[in-house]
Amino acid sequence: MNKLPALEDIKVFITVARLMSFSRAAELLLVSPAYVSKRIKLLEENLGQTLLLRSARTISLTHEGRIVLKSGEQLLLELDNMHNALKACREEIRGELRVSCSTGFGSAYLNPFILALRANYPQLGIDLTLTDRSVDIISENIDLDIYIGGTIPDHYIAKRIAKNRRILCAAPVYLAQNGYPTHPQELEKKHFCITIKERNQAPAQWKLQHQTESMMIAPNSKLMVNNGDVAKQWCLGGEGILLRSLWSVLPELETGKLTRVLTKWHQPADVYAVYSRTTRNNANLRVFIENLEQYLSKHLPHQFQDE
Repeated sequence: MNKLPALEDIKVFITVARLMSFSRAAELLLVSPAYVSKRIKLLEENLGQTLLLRSARTISLTHEGRIVLKSGEQLLLELDNMHNALKACREEIRGELRVSCSTGFGSAYLNPFILALRANYPQLGIDLTLTDRSVDIISENIDLDIYIGGTIPDHYIAKRIAKNRRILCAAPVYLAQNGYPTHPQELEKKHFCITIKERNQAPAQWKLQHQTESMMIAPNSKLMVNNGDVAKQWCLGGEGILLRSLWSVLPELETGKLTRVLTKWHQPADVYAVYSRTTRNNANLRVFIENLEQYLSKHLPHQFQDE
């Protein structure tokens, strides 16, 4: 035997052996009798054995043919079982899904979302990791990472599931002492800023955008932290100007505890579902992403108009 026989050849042979007819096998397989004869010949040549004895009117199996028939039927059965198992994996919403996300967004949105999702899919288990460091979803065996802004590695699949932007804000006490900035460049020297290095993202520069205009700013930062909630507390305490997602500071903006500054400028920071190519056909993953996208469309703030 030079190489393993082709599955197509085995399938054709089994069909012929069951029907004991080349013409009927051809009709069942929707191919020509010549094609059936060719596949049988290739299989016999590949195995180096005669599998069928042919006369003018009848065909019969040789001893070797009976061996191939029995083994081939088992092989095709195992293949069917494999396909069914893979289909069940894609279609059944059960088992465990490992999800990671930054602490702030995960606490505010993934936490209530997962509780709502579990009500509809009680057999789906969620292993949620909230962390403000970068995550390697492959080496850490993470099925899905919810990513806010930043650069996503090319070898991952990224699906945008919600629009989001970061805005500039400060506490009234800070603005009373230092005044309002009138241009982004004033954040580099004239004002104090609070920077966040969430998930190992470099905080050294803020890329701000206004309509078609964009500007890179090196904020004058005296305080830096890898946790957005701590940064917001510093901002509430009057320590400086903060660049933070609207969803995080909207309650404080609405109550007046924080005031938006440079209202025409913002930083795009959309929400992405990030996963590897090995899990893209997983039904659990698909259901989680689709439902999260719908959930965020209803619950994530959409007050994005420039003032």
